[in-house]
Amino acid sequence: MTEKIAVLDRIPTFRAGLAAVLEQGGFEVAGGEPPDFRRESVDAAVVTVHTADMRTVRELVADHPDLVVVAVLMSPTIADFRGALRAGAHAVVQWDSNPDDIVAVVRSAIAGQTMLPTRIVRSLAESSVERPDQGTLREDEIRWLRALARGTPVVRLARNEGYSQREIFRRLAELYARMGVRNRHEAIALASQWGLLIPEHHTTVLQLRQTR
Repeated sequence: MTEKIAVLDRIPTFRAGLAAVLEQGGFEVAGGEPPDFRRESVDAAVVTVHTADMRTVRELVADHPDLVVVAVLMSPTIADFRGALRAGAHAVVQWDSNPDDIVAVVRSAIAGQTMLPTRIVRSLAESSVERPDQGTLREDEIRWLRALARGTPVVRLARNEGYSQREIFRRLAELYARMGVRNRHEAIALASQWGLLIPEHHTTVLQLRQTR
């Protein structure tokens, strides 16, 4: 079965180039710009990130939790790789990669694995924060953090969880204090470093590969 890929890029020429690479790699590319995910069955979305703004990646992950999202970075810094992964991308590849490498990254992401350059993996390992034993969180607290990371307003979170707005703010404040952070942004960043924001249905496996 041929996997269908949606290509999102605000520059038509770049989109056409990525689409050609993916089609040559054996994928079917969804039509339309932007693609209609509600009407078309798409296995993955390949999104070009032209700046450090990962808003498109975050919105795709939040709106389509079963969709595999691959970020293509125009600025392949370590911070950009980290930002794309924290935003929820299942895999990240730099724009000037060999076409075969781009195809391999997308194919691995669909298979539930993440391919990253060795220098990126080493940097992520060096900057990772060990989750302390006392930092163990309850399942409902992890659910709150995931909701906040998706951009869910606290008012809606309170309603979904059956709490008053005042009560959910109090509980979140206690959670932040136990995590050793000051606000929701720091809590989301730390939860991401702890690996708590990875969706339950998706397991990421880092495969070390040498940068060409």
